[in-house]
Amino acid sequence: MSTAIWKEISNTPYACSSLTRLTGGTGNFVYRGTLSHPLQDGTRTVVIKHAEDYVASQPEFKLSTTRCRAEEYMLNALNDLPKQVEANVSVKSPRLFHFNQQTNTHIMEDLPNALDLKTFLRSSAASALSEPSATAIGHAIGKWLASFHTWGSAPERSDLVVEIQKNQLMKELKYQINYEVLMQTIDNFPDILEASRGVFEKVKGLAKEELERKKDEDGIGLIHGDFWTGNILLPNASNPDESPVTIFITDWELSQVCSRALDLGQMIAELYELKHFKDIDAGVWILQGFVAGYHLPLSDEVAFRTAIHVGVHLVCWGSRVPDWGTQEQVRDLVKIGRDFIVKGWEKDRKWFEGGVLGCLFGGR
Repeated sequence: MSTAIWKEISNTPYACSSLTRLTGGTGNFVYRGTLSHPLQDGTRTVVIKHAEDYVASQPEFKLSTTRCRAEEYMLNALNDLPKQVEANVSVKSPRLFHFNQQTNTHIMEDLPNALDLKTFLRSSAASALSEPSATAIGHAIGKWLASFHTWGSAPERSDLVVEIQKNQLMKELKYQINYEVLMQTIDNFPDILEASRGVFEKVKGLAKEELERKKDEDGIGLIHGDFWTGNILLPNASNPDESPVTIFITDWELSQVCSRALDLGQMIAELYELKHFKDIDAGVWILQGFVAGYHLPLSDEVAFRTAIHVGVHLVCWGSRVPDWGTQEQVRDLVKIGRDFIVKGWEKDRKWFEGGVLGCLFGGR
């Protein structure tokens, strides 16, 4: 694949002297390219992302390339969204330099020496991260997400929304791998989940209804669609106490018009898992900063919907990551996820207050 990409870009301003395959993603073929000639702004490296009509790591799993157009539209439009700066941390999306619609190849801005946030928090570098620094990182990411959700609801984005609504296959995929898988997971933990089947069915029905809801209904709007720690990039020695930190929000293929709670809930769940499985305190610090930074007032409806999605993610994904934790830890996480779903559905605000999701309701 690298040979084909090399040939494709050889007669463009983005011709490269070397390509290095990047790890971490599963859906596409992603490389860091060293440019044969720097761009006018001094850029020397780029990220090249190539898609086929299947998952790169699992070719038998077919995946429509319409996802590439959604990412192109989003990245081009996001040039109009100012980066968010919080203390010593700035957050933005990468610039898109070039997109070849015939080959589904993106060439975009590189963040040198970067790790995704999940990998960073599990590395030795994160051990030097103080609570204020971790909170600042979370706050900046939350502030950026709020600005993105607000930006996406502006009338000026109506044409973009029309285009992103065409990304229906990816929207349905997100529903399937969360809410249909939720029902399937009951059979894996019947002693924990069977009694909640009725609530799970109702939650699945709600998520199904959301597929047809329109922008500007409560909590509905343009969302990232895959907003988790694996799609947050930062330099591998990031410490806001010592020097400015730049964070990239990447991977826009699942962009869609749906519940904003999906972006909030997925990120919160992933950060919570870092504490649950690996006892990484920075996971909770970033989580709390993230919710505080997302300064948009959450209606009870959106707060409870977020809690539900946190629970769904914990049950569906937290129980399936290989070698993530012991069987006892997995079972405990499934119980926690179940309770988030049930109490979120019941709108039991008092139950959440004082717990890790109390921050969704204005307290900890």
